[in-house]
Amino acid sequence: MISTKKKNTYLFQIFIWTIIILGINNTTFAQQFSLYNSRTLYDSFENPSQRAYQVDTSKRFAFNFFIPVISINSSFSGPAQSAFKTLLYDGMFNGSDITIGENKLNNITLNSNNYVAMLRMLKSVKKYQELGLSWQIRNDGRAEVSNEIFAVFDDYRLFNSNSVQNILNLNGYNQSYHQFSFTYRQNYTKHLAIGAKLSLLSGISYTKLKVRQSEINLDEPADVIDVSLRGTLRSNFKFDNFQRNMIKPNFRNPGLSFTAGASYKLRDGWFVLGNLKDIGLIKWSKDSYEYNFNTGRIFIDNASNQTADNRLADSLDRNISSISTNKSYVSVLNGKAEILINKDFGNYRPNLILSKSIYYKGGDIALVNNYHYKNYVFTGMADYNTNGFLQLGGQLMIKTPNVEFYMGSDHLVKSLEILKTYIKNPTIYPSGYTGLSFYMGFALKFGRVLEHPLNATQIPGFIKDPKKGFIKRLSGKKT
Repeated sequence: MISTKKKNTYLFQIFIWTIIILGINNTTFAQQFSLYNSRTLYDSFENPSQRAYQVDTSKRFAFNFFIPVISINSSFSGPAQSAFKTLLYDGMFNGSDITIGENKLNNITLNSNNYVAMLRMLKSVKKYQELGLSWQIRNDGRAEVSNEIFAVFDDYRLFNSNSVQNILNLNGYNQSYHQFSFTYRQNYTKHLAIGAKLSLLSGISYTKLKVRQSEINLDEPADVIDVSLRGTLRSNFKFDNFQRNMIKPNFRNPGLSFTAGASYKLRDGWFVLGNLKDIGLIKWSKDSYEYNFNTGRIFIDNASNQTADNRLADSLDRNISSISTNKSYVSVLNGKAEILINKDFGNYRPNLILSKSIYYKGGDIALVNNYHYKNYVFTGMADYNTNGFLQLGGQLMIKTPNVEFYMGSDHLVKSLEILKTYIKNPTIYPSGYTGLSFYMGFALKFGRVLEHPLNATQIPGFIKDPKKGFIKRLSGKKT
């Protein structure tokens, strides 16, 4: 007979294999809401109508000197929290408290948005015209996983049946790409500013998996478990042949995206900003793969000399890879519509942010509270995510007209909970959703200060050279 422990091991391998197929990696993306309306270099690229300069004090060029803006963010929300936390902290499953039979779903998100290079120039004081170039590496991944997938790891007998239907159904995708962008902003009127960001994309990896039907048959007298999966899979690479050179920009998988933004200052001190962000697509090459798979029954018994792990992996690979076809297809980016409302009260500067994904599920309602003290900015954030959880974040920023450094977390409380739990290893885990987030960035301005003509410390064309006379200094070229 196959023991319960062995059967759970086999089912665990099924789940791990589907996650590998899904291609969700450990790079993660987040919207750093705490940096919105911060007038940082990051803010000016993410919200293109925003200014990055203080005229008469800021120097003309801003650059991050290839010190990347690093951001990580991931979350797990749903009714299977207890099982996920035992997996996270103990490396094992405990599905005894999971409700089954109601088709309840859990949401896993793993995303990233890292700026490798940001270069920006204040072109003109008139209308505050700014130009910028940037290079980002981004990733967007999410999956919906049923309660039953987690529960079956604990004890297959929870289902009280020799044949279990559709408990391994899964829906998720993962997409990563390079983004090379040009941005432009200016004041259209005294109160209205506009900005745009045009981007050329180079796809790195794309995977979309949907398991529509699944079945597990348990035959204890025969010492056999068999598994079958039916669904669709798209990917631009074979899972046993991911090559490092795929990460380099090569434009075999080209794409375009567009961001438009505008901001308006009302007479009574209110400030409103709106964006349509990252509206675009990627065309994956004709060498990409598409699978409409039906694995049939994959038998796992205890009689073979080959390990169960290898038998399952070989069977899935043989049944799915054998029916692949090369096909080009188009994927859309996770575009968003956003609105920010702000009014300053002295050193206290709150922002209300509404953000909604255009093509996918999910949205955020965030309240960002900034307190400015000299060159320091202290930020506390509360963000309600429509996946059903409230995240609390924090940020520390040091900012002068020509230098900025910041670090923070959109899941500050939950990130600290994870760190504390790993260090102290308690028997009772923290309650609520699971989240992890961290980001950090730096930028420096250099060059000459671009000033208003009436405030200028130097008159263009007037050279301070005691060896030259007044007329020559007035008419000569500036050095």
